[in-house]
Order: sequence, then structure tokens, then C-alpha cells
Amino acid sequence: MIKTDKLIICVAPLGSFISKEANPNIPLQPDEIAEEVYRSWNEGACLAHIHARDKEGKATTNPEVFRDIFRRIREKDCDIIIEFSTSPGREPGASVEDAFRVLEASPEMISLNVGTAVFMRAGKELVVPWIRSVDERLARAALEKGIKAEFELYCGVGSLVEINYLMETIPLPKPCWVDFPMDMQRTTQNATPFTPRNLMHLVDNLPPDSMFMALGVGAAQLPTAVQSILLGGHARVGFEDNIYYRRGVLAKS
Repeated sequence: MIKTDKLIICVAPLGSFISKEANPNIPLQPDEIAEEVYRSWNEGACLAHIHARDKEGKATTNPEVFRDIFRRIREKDCDIIIEFSTSPGREPGASVEDAFRVLEASPEMISLNVGTAVFMRAGKELVVPWIRSVDERLARAALEKGIKAEFELYCGVGSLVEINYLMETIPLPKPCWVDFPMDMQRTTQNATPFTPRNLMHLVDNLPPDSMFMALGVGAAQLPTAVQSILLGGHARVGFEDNIYYRRGVLAKS
């Protein structure tokens, strides 16, 4: 694992599901997202993990929306690293193949999810097959465009095996940048609960030449971020992971 003197703080201003009904301060449209990213950058964030929403507030992979967000952030003279999510949108027929649309917006980074996830929303199960063949094609496409991939692991140590495979198969630039989402078990099957031991086990199994950050959902956000930093990693915060500032108090930004 590569350790650095400087701490990388990633901000995730919105996700794919949470709406203003949960917290009216969540930014959904490009101007709101750009403003939230700009505020976060002024507070010390240097990486922004961004989802896009359509006019109705539903998650989308439309590259035009992503381009609009990118343009608005840069117009603020904000040089934060911009990473776009490649998670499927919520349009009819959306699938993992829509990830390739996001590359058309030419971000500096993309999230590359590793491990099949089963999301649970409104009593339904949504299977998202981030399988090896899809990840390999997406990693190669990102490499061709000069876009760095961030590996997001949903299924624990087994997903690290897939990262090793990709790093050995494709000449991806180092360091390998890995994100450990923790404590998503209330909405995602096969997710890794946050415990200090679980996070330490993941870090112990990182590929060589790796850097990592961890995110915790809800009440796990703060302890996950703190332990990630103590282990020599970095931290992600933001509305995608937690809509509260403290128990019972909604975050304003």
C-alpha cells in the first residue's frame, strides 16, 4: 500500500436514489451540483464523485448532463478532480452497458464497480451484474481515453481478486485507486458491514501499489472515515452516503 503525507478527501454530493424528500438540501440539477462541489472544494475536498440526474430528478447516464456538470464546475475556477459514476441510470431498460455512455463526457476519473450487487429498493431487488467481462471492457475503454478508474468494491475480499486480475491483464496506470463502501447491508445484499476488523482485513489484502479510501453509510460514515485515515488511507463523505449532520439533524451541505 502507498501512503502519502497529504489526505485526499472525496466528496459525493448526491447518489442514484436519495431525493429531496429525504433532505431538501441534496443537489440534483447541474447548477446545484456544481455549487455543492465548489463549496466542498473550498473546504478542502480535492476529488468529487458525481452522479447525474435528469430534469425529473431520476439518475441518468446521459453524457450531455455530465458535460453540463463538468462545465459548470470548471466555470467556477474550481480545479477539483472530477470523477463520474458509471452506475446504471433509472431510465427504462437501463443496464451496466450504459457505463460506456459516461466515458463520452470525458471525466478525469470514473468509478468502476467490482462485484455483482443486488440493491433493494421499495420491496424490489435490482441486480447489477458488474461481472469480470464488463469490468475488463470498461477498464480498457477508460484506459484508451486516458481516464483513471477508481475501483469500488461491494463484495469484500473476493472483489480484490478481480482487481488483481484487471491490474495483471490490462496495463492500467499505477497507483491503483480503491474505494471500500462499508455498511450498505440495509439496502444492498452481500455488502460488507463496517467493523474495524472488516476494514483492516480489506486493507491487508490490497494489491501492491495501491491507495485506498473508505466510505461508511449513515451512522457508519464518521467511524469509517476516521479508521480509513488512521490506516493510512483517505476518506469519502457527502450526501450520497449520509444525509445527516448528527443524529436527527439533516445536513445543510
